[in-house]
Amino acid sequence: MIGKLSAWYRDNVSESVDCVACRLISGFGMIGIGAFLLAQAKRRRSPVENYAMKSIAAVAGVLGVARLADADFLKAKTEPTKELKKITGDHPFFKR
Repeated sequence: MIGKLSAWYRDNVSESVDCVACRLISGFGMIGIGAFLLAQAKRRRSPVENYAMKSIAAVAGVLGVARLADADFLKAKTEPTKELKKITGDHPFFKR
């Protein structure tokens, strides 16, 4: 049963990590989170809470726009580091 489910999952997962649909959903989602936080910041009485929530909303909005624009700083590094290669090969767990 588990083998069938894993084969189904493997067949239905997109090979492209950075597809357009993924960028649209996550980008507009982050912009929506920023808009919600901005609306909630207006309900705060304390100026510290107000400015803190507005700054978090601004960060969420900027990250959403950066995700829609496919910014380089949001892309994953494809090549693992040297330490990671060394650790995974020498770890006792993998020598079973």
